[in-house]
Amino acid sequence: MRRRSALTVLAIVLGIAGLVLGAVFLTRMPRTFTLAAGPAGLETHRYAEAIAQASQEARDRIRYKVVTTSGAAESAKLLEERKVNLAIVRSDYELPPSGQTLLVNARRLVIVMAPQLRRGGVQKLADLKGKRVAVVNLTDPNIPLVRRILAVAEIAEGEATLIESELSEIPDLLATGKVDAVIAIVVPSARNVTEIVPQIARRLPGGIRFVPLTEADAIAARIIGVETADLPAGSFGAGRPKEEVATVAISYRTMTNSRTPNQIAGDIAKSLYDLRARVSRQLPIAFSAEVPDAKTGAKFSVHPGAVAFFEGENTSFLERYSEIILTVLWGSTLLGSAVSAGLAWLSRRQHDNGRNLIGEIAALTERARKAAAPELAAIEARADAIVAELASNRAKRWTTDAEMQAASLALDHFRSVADAAREQRA
Repeated sequence: MRRRSALTVLAIVLGIAGLVLGAVFLTRMPRTFTLAAGPAGLETHRYAEAIAQASQEARDRIRYKVVTTSGAAESAKLLEERKVNLAIVRSDYELPPSGQTLLVNARRLVIVMAPQLRRGGVQKLADLKGKRVAVVNLTDPNIPLVRRILAVAEIAEGEATLIESELSEIPDLLATGKVDAVIAIVVPSARNVTEIVPQIARRLPGGIRFVPLTEADAIAARIIGVETADLPAGSFGAGRPKEEVATVAISYRTMTNSRTPNQIAGDIAKSLYDLRARVSRQLPIAFSAEVPDAKTGAKFSVHPGAVAFFEGENTSFLERYSEIILTVLWGSTLLGSAVSAGLAWLSRRQHDNGRNLIGEIAALTERARKAAAPELAAIEARADAIVAELASNRAKRWTTDAEMQAASLALDHFRSVADAAREQRA
């Protein structure tokens, strides 16, 4: 009985410990999240695929499955409809109402460039009225945003000719006079940008002029998703530009649904941020990713889980539940010890009871020697009751074989004495 009970207690303790360790193991299993990005082949999609590949190579417990879309607008729609876990969206497009930022993948500045002329030329945004303007497309179409920017400078649609162009075409277009200016929405540190701007400067006899957007504050106030920014002096080397240039910027952001649990959002933010170095081997622009601005008054909602991670408040499963785990393990150990002690105490009580019964048989034997006939019957009845109790204890394994043998000898001796006493009194 005692052995069986001890095994039961051990099984319970091991079961509790197994459940705790199983929960810890499950939290370390890889989880895959769907990431919407597009269109295929362009920068945001290449970035998403690089992230998915890097997470596999790093054996990260956060993995990504890329869902290809037609662009940032469709990605945002899929996120709002909760058909994907994550989406790379563009700030000046219609953002998902329930979307919250995890990471700013890239901040793209609006750079207006024109030939540097001794007299005239394009010196401010309003000078683009009536001009032919090349608009560089690297990812999603930029002409809709450029039209809204020009509208702030009171250049109505059609008052400037906008020509979609590839970045590589810009030196020829400006050098041959096919366009009067260029508007590029780019990451200034991107390799293709840092290579093409010096080419433009070399092709133009007077060099290149970076047109400041003096209307930057008004543009940011009127166009959702646009922020004021500055193009630092010397961004493209050799004094290009010579001074800091006021402009505006948009951003590409990895967003998730506001219903995503904080811990999961924090884990994803950490994964994306930690994978920057690995991804930058394929896409150098990946290292320009930024921590989202979560301060009061920030234009874009940031997920609380990402905020906790970037502010150093995000905790792991073990950190969050270590006290509970230790309490459960300690409690189960204490419970096991308490039950074992109780079983040991009960076992001692049972053995004591068996020894007491044997002792009582010996006492009955002495009484039987001296008892009168009426009393002898009562003594024998008590002896029969002891036999029944011993049999019951043996069935429950409360009495050992040695104790039963001792009891059997004592009962045989009692029967002999009782029989002799009965014959003497007959």
